[in-house]
Amino acid sequence: MTPKRYTASTVTDDALDALYENANEGWRRGDRWKERALAAEAALARLTAWCDQLDATARKLTRDPAAEHPVAANVRHQLAEPKENSTK
Repeated sequence: MTPKRYTASTVTDDALDALYENANEGWRRGDRWKERALAAEAALARLTAWCDQLDATARKLTRDPAAEHPVAANVRHQLAEPKENSTK
């Protein structure tokens, strides 16, 4: 069943209050999702920076400029998009 549609001449104060409350909750939910997304991006940035540090240590210890730390390689593999990991 479709909700009742109001017109300018039939809308009530209670209906407007409910509409604005619903809109405000949607905006607040969007703000929460944005905060979570920004926190996740920051965590990924810290993780990839740590992987870079591991690679730098591996290059220094092995004296191989192309050396890649196995943990860093595995982390990057796990973070890759599924299509990049596909063997099909």
